[in-house]
Amino acid sequence: MYSSLLVGLALSVGAPAIKEKEPAKPASIVGEWTGEKATMGGMDLPVPAGGIAMTFTEDGKLIIREGKRDTKESGSYKLDAKKDPAEIDLMPPADKKDPTIAGIYKIDGDTLTLAFTRGAPGDPRPTKFESPAGSAVMLMTLKREKK
Repeated sequence: MYSSLLVGLALSVGAPAIKEKEPAKPASIVGEWTGEKATMGGMDLPVPAGGIAMTFTEDGKLIIREGKRDTKESGSYKLDAKKDPAEIDLMPPADKKDPTIAGIYKIDGDTLTLAFTRGAPGDPRPTKFESPAGSAVMLMTLKREKK
């Protein structure tokens, strides 16, 4: 009896642990994204000549490059991925008086969708990924740049 107990104990200790399936880790916004489409107030906006790119860094910085002029604007961002839909705040550089832009975001594979209000300070954060006619909501679709 004692030997069968030892064998059972040895087998259970030596057996690989059964791993519980870990929840899927949400996709990271960190990286460079290229603008594909933008809509505001229900109307499609033209992509600037030379395109638009947004780079989100791990330390919370945001760099926006627009057009052939290689104009760079920087600021910062803050995420709350626990909300549904996930929230994003885009803050201008400290030396600018521009208001924080409150929005929502989702990442589906290599596609980033942003919806934010481009109206007056204090406008409510969008709750849906849509830009109805007459609204101050901008809806942007961006693709992740391949390295």
